[in-house]
Amino acid sequence: MTSLRMNPRGEWKADPRDALGRPSGHSAAEWSLSPLKLTMLAALFGLFTGGLELVQWLIRNAITGGVSLGSFQMSRHFVWMIPASNLSIFLVSGLALGGLAWFRPRLATRLAVLVFGFLCFLALLLTIPGLYGLAAVSLAGGFGTLIARRFAAQPARALYILAYSLPVLGVAAFSLAGWDVSQGKLADRPLNASAAPVRAESPNVLLLVLDTVRAESLSLYGCDRDTTPNLARLAKRGIRFEQARSTAPWTLPSHASMFTGRWPHELKVGESRPLDSTYPTLAEYLTGHGYATGGFIANTFFCNAWFGLGRGFDHYDDFYEEQLAVSVGETLRCSSLGRLIVRLLRDPFGVDRRRKDASQINGDFLAWLEKQKGQPFFAFINYFDAHTPYVLPEGAEHRFGRPLQNEQEVATIQGWDARSRTSVTDAELTLTRNAYDDCLAYLDAEIGKLFDDLERRGVLDDTIVILTSDHGENHGEHGLIGHGRSLYDQEVHVPLLVFLPGGAHAGEVVADSVSLRDIPATAVDLLKLKDGSPFPGVSLARCWESPGDAAAADVPVLTEVLLRDQISKNPNRPPAWRGPMYSIVAENQTYIRNADGQEELYDLRSDPAQARDQAASAESADVLLRMRERLKALAPQVPQGN
Repeated sequence: MTSLRMNPRGEWKADPRDALGRPSGHSAAEWSLSPLKLTMLAALFGLFTGGLELVQWLIRNAITGGVSLGSFQMSRHFVWMIPASNLSIFLVSGLALGGLAWFRPRLATRLAVLVFGFLCFLALLLTIPGLYGLAAVSLAGGFGTLIARRFAAQPARALYILAYSLPVLGVAAFSLAGWDVSQGKLADRPLNASAAPVRAESPNVLLLVLDTVRAESLSLYGCDRDTTPNLARLAKRGIRFEQARSTAPWTLPSHASMFTGRWPHELKVGESRPLDSTYPTLAEYLTGHGYATGGFIANTFFCNAWFGLGRGFDHYDDFYEEQLAVSVGETLRCSSLGRLIVRLLRDPFGVDRRRKDASQINGDFLAWLEKQKGQPFFAFINYFDAHTPYVLPEGAEHRFGRPLQNEQEVATIQGWDARSRTSVTDAELTLTRNAYDDCLAYLDAEIGKLFDDLERRGVLDDTIVILTSDHGENHGEHGLIGHGRSLYDQEVHVPLLVFLPGGAHAGEVVADSVSLRDIPATAVDLLKLKDGSPFPGVSLARCWESPGDAAAADVPVLTEVLLRDQISKNPNRPPAWRGPMYSIVAENQTYIRNADGQEELYDLRSDPAQARDQAASAESADVLLRMRERLKALAPQVPQGN
């Protein structure tokens, strides 16, 4: 926006006069811009802000791999969409202030510098994880005022810095984006790429993960509501596990374990730390053996490729819209200011419906399947319908609840996972439980349709299907709401069904406790690819090939939650928020070790609700000793002693 002008001594100097219509010697108070030139100033600020946001995002991603949750849902075109989004927002602001410039040019100019400075800093502050919105607004207001004062003191110098920073930001963004892409390509290199192509008659593998679905709420697992009639029908064709448990009570570590066979403490993933390339994934291994691999993701937060779960997949669809398509809405959402605007302008009911439902996910998978032309495949489908805010797709049937009727109910649903049991009324609990069960019933119906479709295509009989959930959900039990709060069964006891080609072992039920950590070992075992397999664990085939074998049944099941490193004794926090927790299921007992060393012990059969803690009883002393030894063997980093 500045130009070079020769002074009387023959020297070239930067002069913003041609671009913005004012000589550099005037103060901002005297400076007034025409509507057109004020809009040009807005464009300059917009490009500067977009460049800064993009560069800081790339730097943070390169260093930690972690950014704000909203940015995990960005389009793959973010490199140009972030600047474009900011440019659009600033231009709209500039046009609005340009109207004022027709009547009060000096006031409009002063106000423009203040507003543009405020928006610039707000855009950057909104990307900081954990910073409250009001704090960001307050800080941005202070920084915006500072920018306005700097302009008042040295307007020419400020414009010079602003304009000439753009090429610097452009070069930095280009370099960082190139580095990011190259790292991604290195990480996605398949294992055993030189292995012989897979035989055409090799079975397929389909992994279905029902996000946030607890076993307790399924009629297949004894719920008195008929929430899952289709799963009950399908279970007659497969093997049902009564006591399957996830490795963690939240999405990322649970999925990471299902992909690598590793325990969460080995992976060290977290809210701002993705799965790194230390351990190979099932997708990498099968891609290297010639399988077509595709992932179809509804949980675009923690299952996003930025968290490392897409590593090894040929195709990984983790975005709301088709990545080849570009829309105004997705461009706007790529910037922090754009996401804020979208939240403020959400539909009148206030519930965010912008997520992939099971019908859309199934359609995307089947469309991909058509293109494989008979090549054996490994497909991973993540369903998100049972996750908060428990909202059905438009037109879906409410089997147990009803549509939301007022703003209070909308607020309850929208903020449910941030509530505590002490602040929830019985009416609110009933509302959300009904909504959750509605979502389960919808998901069950769509899974039934998927199985029927695969059978019509002649694919089902040649496919190993593993159906499970990454974790469960609290609905007031133990005084808790949501997930990632504890290691009680409401959060970690999940459904698990295995369907073998040709219906082998149909209708069998496994009573032994098992861990989802064994899924990779199971898959490569069933595919006869376990020689050279990098996956630890024991194949679940032991449960149907050697039923009643005591050694096969005595495999301890570890679950852990590592959300907080620091130990807190605040009783108002959920247990998992007070520090690392661990649980062992063995000998028909559930052992829980809290962050402060306190222990809990529950009988798996006689006390499924985990209402009677037996850790303090003298009869439990020997059991506790054995459980501590089992925990030490599986997780040696856990401090010993109470």
